Amino acid sequence: MKGYLILLLAFVALAAADYEPFEDEDLSDVMEAEVEDDHIWRVPQFDGSFKMMTEQEAKDLTIVSEIIERIKNDPHFQNKRRKVRFFLHTQKNVMKWQEIDMDRPETLHRSNFNSSHPTRFFAHGWLSGMHQVQSYEIIDSHLMNGRKEDYNIFIVDWSCMSMTWNYYLARLRTRKAGLRTAEFIDWLHTEGGLKFDTTHVFGHSLGAHVAGFTGKQVTKGKLKTIVGLDPAMPFFRTKNPQNRLADTDAEYVETIQTNGRELGFYHPIGQAAFYPNGGLRQPGCGSDILGGCAHSRAPTFLAEAVARGTYNSFNTVKCKDWTEMRNKQCSGDSEGVRMGDPENYKKAKGVYYLVTEASVPFGVGEFYKK
Repeated sequence: MKGYLILLLAFVALAAADYEPFEDEDLSDVMEAEVEDDHIWRVPQFDGSFKMMTEQEAKDLTIVSEIIERIKNDPHFQNKRRKVRFFLHTQKNVMKWQEIDMDRPETLHRSNFNSSHPTRFFAHGWLSGMHQVQSYEIIDSHLMNGRKEDYNIFIVDWSCMSMTWNYYLARLRTRKAGLRTAEFIDWLHTEGGLKFDTTHVFGHSLGAHVAGFTGKQVTKGKLKTIVGLDPAMPFFRTKNPQNRLADTDAEYVETIQTNGRELGFYHPIGQAAFYPNGGLRQPGCGSDILGGCAHSRAPTFLAEAVARGTYNSFNTVKCKDWTEMRNKQCSGDSEGVRMGDPENYKKAKGVYYLVTEASVPFGVGEFYKK
């Protein structure tokens, strides 16, 4: 009853403001969002705290706040078609990005993109953008590791959708950000010769689901690998893989889970799951009451693994199942599988791994030195 009252008041406010609700892309997305159940979630807030609420409560609050902002004519909401941007780094332009725009094909043809080189995409999380430290870690680990390897590294900047105080709204936008990224990858394949069999997509937190929705929505091929870096948990359900990162979104889907049960998933949702130090808390994070430190470790661990190469130090122990991993009773032979190895698609499918040697990372750039 409370939800209907809020909706009624919202429509009254819209009518008073002479506003057409469904001409606005974001507002229609919220209005039409499906509420799956009455589960109570621990939802992260803009100030770093948490609030307990159901999805219906989050939706109602979002509708009201979005309408109020529009009635106030906040300029932030005048741009109804939000644009995801793509920034390229290669060995020829490690430090200075090149923006590639589908609407301007010349930006691709004048760029350093080389279809004969493997391609990597990285999608950041909530309240983040292209200049977040995790983006630089991914760039540096591939291009500045001392081996002078050639990659096309794209930072997926979906900050136009993720930079909102409202986590629920950002969560709803992950599908659309994934669609924009899928369209870009299809275009890059047609226009620039991108090869799907050497294309990996990484995503952190909400960005992991952006990666999943990218894999679901590409039409010209199938992504080789997706790596979900502590995929965000609030408002995503294990039982509904169509609405989150799932094990069928690429030929191989791997997850690195560092803050389970809080900001990230604890249940495995990929073809292989890696749990550094058990996947709940991470060394060096102190009490980490809100979990943010452990949550941010996943992309840092991946960067370290890539930087150190095939023989990185993230040794694993093979687990028979998730229960054995949770109890830290794993004793199986890992058969040389290491967390973050780009060759894991050949040998790690269908297995959970307890990573016992994921220690405190060095400062950014320090672990790239051989």
